[in-house]
Amino acid sequence: MRFGVTAVVAAAALLLATPAVAAAEPPGGAPAGQAELRIRMLDFNFAGNGFNGGNTGAPVDDAVTKIYEQGAEIISLNEMCYTQWVALRDRLKAKPGYGGLTEQVVVTNYDIPNCHDADVNPGGWYVMGLLSKHPSDRVMFGDTPYLDLGYHYRQRFRKLVCGDVHVPRAVAVRACVTHTEVPLVIIDEGSFPDDPDIAGDPYYGRSINYAQSKLIADTITPMAARMPVALLGDLNELPFLPSLTHFYAKCGGTGVFNEVDGADPRWRGNIRRWHLGTEACPHRQGEWTMGAEGLPDDYHRSYQSNRKIDYIFVDRRHFKVGPTSGWVVSTPYSDHRIVVGDVALKH
Repeated sequence: MRFGVTAVVAAAALLLATPAVAAAEPPGGAPAGQAELRIRMLDFNFAGNGFNGGNTGAPVDDAVTKIYEQGAEIISLNEMCYTQWVALRDRLKAKPGYGGLTEQVVVTNYDIPNCHDADVNPGGWYVMGLLSKHPSDRVMFGDTPYLDLGYHYRQRFRKLVCGDVHVPRAVAVRACVTHTEVPLVIIDEGSFPDDPDIAGDPYYGRSINYAQSKLIADTITPMAARMPVALLGDLNELPFLPSLTHFYAKCGGTGVFNEVDGADPRWRGNIRRWHLGTEACPHRQGEWTMGAEGLPDDYHRSYQSNRKIDYIFVDRRHFKVGPTSGWVVSTPYSDHRIVVGDVALKH
């Protein structure tokens, strides 16, 4: 079996290594008057099983083309059969400039019918992870009571994977990928078992999504004090709702991050309202990332509407985010759109 991350599956607790962070400048340092260093990031929920049925053909080719066309250096991918991951990785490596592609991949589910392949994926693994155009060091694979979804009500594992990406002429960027659960406000809470672990959980009433987001924020926020940190992924939550308060630094947020599309001028004045609340903050908006052209902004119809639930967050201490730093790219091969962020590292 061709698989390089066998140690990933056995992780039972959040594991964090803190290797020394060294500058990667050329000899003699950066030249005087050098332009600011920009980094291109991309996040995509591939929807490889339900939407693409395990297909390793056109959906993979389309994703590879778009990643290459966007010039992405740090790439976050969610919901892929491992067969699709391998196909995408290998085809992207064949593109000019991507020959040194590195990966940090983690299994999020097992025995997915459309994912089985006798050679590449006999266990039917579903995966998520980080691809990088530059060398990267594995830092973290985490399973926790919150990230390991789920109060055990169904076998879907939510994890956090980080890698230190050695961007040329810069300190290492710690890029983290995650995928949090759909909030309980659109799940029937009566379907959850009477589990004592649930009853004693102080965050249960505020949703699994809230608990997962808080744990992720508590984990990565201290890192941002000493090095550039980015969080990419499908957070299954609207920008203005409580879970994302742990990340946003503006509009009542308690976090230290900016979202690449959070202040897009195209959304100024486009205040959208749902029965859950009003998206009124000019720094916590953005283009929709899940749905299809022509669908309404109607969040309580979760699979019949458009909404922003995919994000690229970067910490404010090390990155500069402008009004045109983030955008989305549509694709016919997923029910999610591709999110792209172009940000600058502060000197």
